[in-house]
Amino acid sequence: MELSEEIKAQFFEFLSKTRLLKNRWISDEKIKVYLRLSWRKYNNQVQQFLDIAAIEVDEEYRFQGLGKQFLQFCRSNSPYPVMVENCDNPHLRNHLQKQGWNLIEQIDYPPRWDYYSPD
Repeated sequence: MELSEEIKAQFFEFLSKTRLLKNRWISDEKIKVYLRLSWRKYNNQVQQFLDIAAIEVDEEYRFQGLGKQFLQFCRSNSPYPVMVENCDNPHLRNHLQKQGWNLIEQIDYPPRWDYYSPD
């Protein structure tokens, strides 16, 4: 299963309007993603990040790699470091760890795991 051109176009539209938009839902019939720009401390510097605050894959298309493809697409096309925020999905956490994403925060109550891409 491939990411749609529609979701890719919405991603680039969001990036092109970051001076106007700081957060936005993008979606197609298979996947819905909440994107946000933030400022975070990284490598002893404060810099802008692209936050993936939510990924929702339609039940019919789950476990077919769409979420993983979207994350790789973001890493390849974002001018900012990419962060997955509050990842409570154990399958996604496992994937992120296998792909070398860095756990930057783990809070036990309520459970919360934040990862940033190794790029």
